Amino acid sequence: MIEWITQNALTLIVIAALVAVIASAVIVLIRDKKKHASSCGGKCSGCPYCKDCGKH
Repeated sequence: MIEWITQNALTLIVIAALVAVIASAVIVLIRDKKKHASSCGGKCSGCPYCKDCGKH
């Protein structure tokens, strides 16, 4: 088992880094959802989706 880990250490490190990045992105999305934050700038006058926005 230890031999397999040493042979694939770089792959395991890359996978762990990718999982950490994806997990942090999901956490940020969840926090923003709970705070009712959005990625738009809040300038509804120039937004083509102004009528469909939930901010009104």
